[in-house]
Amino acid sequence: MDNLTDYFARGDEFAKHVGIELLSVDKGSARAQMRVQDHHLNMAHVVHGGAIFTLADYVFAVASNSHGTLALAVQANINYLKAVRGGIIYAEAREVSLHRKLATYEIKVTDEPGELIATFQGIVYRKDQPLAI
Repeated sequence: MDNLTDYFARGDEFAKHVGIELLSVDKGSARAQMRVQDHHLNMAHVVHGGAIFTLADYVFAVASNSHGTLALAVQANINYLKAVRGGIIYAEAREVSLHRKLATYEIKVTDEPGELIATFQGIVYRKDQPLAI
């Protein structure tokens, strides 16, 4: 595991708690997975929207901080497109724009066959504070 991947994989306690595994990180992008477990399901026995949002938000955070400076979300929204009942779900973040103080990201959440289950868009405020990578 390289320094960047290791830094983000060990740094988010909530992501670890809910079972998110970081698969890859590069400047402006990240990919992670979450194996669906019973505690991820809602009363309708489908993956809870909050679990899907958490996975998408995690890769958003990793991708936006991958340049080595602290980036904090100022806006995020999600569109749920398909219900999922089990298996592994994946989230992949892609940087759309990067400026000195703001950056924009698109995240796709997919199921094991690769079908789109949610789209997520987010904007971060980029601080001048370097990360301790």
